[in-house]
Amino acid sequence: MKIEITKKAAQVFLETCESQQIDFAFLRIGANPGGCSGWKYELETTNEQKEDDLLFETNGVSVLVNQKLLEEVIGPVTIDYSTENLVEQGFVFYRKDGMQCGCGESFTPYKEIFEKSS
Repeated sequence: MKIEITKKAAQVFLETCESQQIDFAFLRIGANPGGCSGWKYELETTNEQKEDDLLFETNGVSVLVNQKLLEEVIGPVTIDYSTENLVEQGFVFYRKDGMQCGCGESFTPYKEIFEKSS
């Protein structure tokens, strides 16, 4: 199970860090209850790696995620950046498994997918 970030999303993140004069930062992915599918993704910049974090390096970006949150809620996901239009511009998330809303911001917890199919 892994977290990936596309070249486009990585470029936006790195350019943002540079413009804000942030020398070194991790991109942390998280999730909280909410949204039309049950949970909403969260992204933040941090300099702190916690003991229960997993680290994924992709396209020059170090992505952190809490291990339990990844295994039970988020699941494998790809982070991209959309410039489709001004309203829907920003980071979007793609999962192969489970329910996800059309905007790519809300999803069904990963663990629920497998509990229902068992």
